[in-house]
Amino acid sequence: MSEMKIQNTLKIIDDLLELTRSILQECDKNPDLNNLAIKHILNQKQLLEKLKETLS
Repeated sequence: MSEMKIQNTLKIIDDLLELTRSILQECDKNPDLNNLAIKHILNQKQLLEKLKETLS
């Protein structure tokens, strides 16, 4: 795996972790924010697809 591919993969993982942290913080503040959580989870799915492409 090339150095650039590794760096791109790590960037995507960092973005995914940041989104997860954001979801948890917002839901802790207000458990009624289910729609926001769903939106973030969909964004995570897009990042995971990007990661899959990067690793292929």
